[in-house]
Amino acid sequence: MRRARRALGATLLLGIVGCAVVPAAAAQDEHVPAEQGEVPLQDVTLRWGLNDESSNRAFAPDTYNFFSAGRIPDPGRGGTTIDRADWSSRDGAVQVEKWDGTAWRRATWAGLRTTSTGDPLGSPTAGIFSHHTVTFAGGEGVVDTTAGTARIAWEGEVTVLYYSGMSFFHLADPVLEVEDGDGVLTAEVSGYASSQSDPDVWEPVAPERVTVADLPDVEVGSLSGDGLDRGVSWRPAYLGVRVSGVPQQLDGEHPGSFPQSFIDAMDRLGTAAFWYSSGGSTDAFKVAAPLTLSTGADEVVGPTPTSAPTDAGDTATPAAPTVVPPPATVTATVTTPAVAATAPPAPPPSAAEPSVAPAVPVTPVTTQTRLLAAPAAATPRDRPDPLWWVGGSLVLLTVAVLLVPVEKRNTP
Repeated sequence: MRRARRALGATLLLGIVGCAVVPAAAAQDEHVPAEQGEVPLQDVTLRWGLNDESSNRAFAPDTYNFFSAGRIPDPGRGGTTIDRADWSSRDGAVQVEKWDGTAWRRATWAGLRTTSTGDPLGSPTAGIFSHHTVTFAGGEGVVDTTAGTARIAWEGEVTVLYYSGMSFFHLADPVLEVEDGDGVLTAEVSGYASSQSDPDVWEPVAPERVTVADLPDVEVGSLSGDGLDRGVSWRPAYLGVRVSGVPQQLDGEHPGSFPQSFIDAMDRLGTAAFWYSSGGSTDAFKVAAPLTLSTGADEVVGPTPTSAPTDAGDTATPAAPTVVPPPATVTATVTTPAVAATAPPAPPPSAAEPSVAPAVPVTPVTTQTRLLAAPAAATPRDRPDPLWWVGGSLVLLTVAVLLVPVEKRNTP
């Protein structure tokens, strides 16, 4: 009987201890990260609009800056624009999307020329944009929270067109690598060398992998767990970034640049000035736009566009437009007779002759003309009569004779 009681007491004691140990172990497990070491990543979407200038109206008449999914065909020469048949909003995992004020929608050809509300884009310096981005879906990689590293790669290609295709380049297969809190987004860049001063320049440029965005302060932990479901965004480095090999201006309100290797590639393509502060009136729109990663397909993640840029730290502020000095005033002095013959009126042009507009804009020159009277011509009434000349000559001859002394002759 006594042994049975001891056995029962021991059993109860073990049960009590077990009940105390299990919650303690569970509480200890709560402090252990759910994911440690390498974690695979799948179906990651990269969204980026590069900058506001890539959704802006261009300076050439009726031209715009925009994206086209995939690779557009080679036009064979520079200075040409693409039409609707050569443009695409989707190509494989790459899609061009437009913000309509409430959500991202698949882009349309007509929407490349309008704002999010459907209004036509204003002048290139107005600070009003079409708000387009490019998405690369299906990204795969791995994140190691212990080592503080990550790598995500995407497949696909987008064409970045400026001046409706007069200049463009291809950006393909982006890769994001993170180490020690710094992220680097690289991609293959290729295209055709062009020139703003000579539209006939058009030469193929071989693909090369360059850095298109430097991302400071990337927390690797945000790329694991439900971080990507909520979406994570970074603004690539631009303001204060200095580059060499180009005439960068650093004394404006938005001095900066895209990465050096990207600028070098753009310089070979003839479009580097679109990606660094060059002192132009659209420098504020060149600031790199936020870049977003996410796996949530049904929710809006990351920053969304605003109606107009307001702050350089969030969205770029338009710089004051460049003021062109007025044409010089030229003063010309013209000497002409006071009374000029009136030329007969020119006959009106024939209706069959079309008027020819000047090929290039002509700068007006203000001319001040001053008319000075020429010496008046003598009239016949003002000329001396010939008889006066004869009479005067005789008088002078008589005086001369009287003044000449005459010798006296001695007579015998």
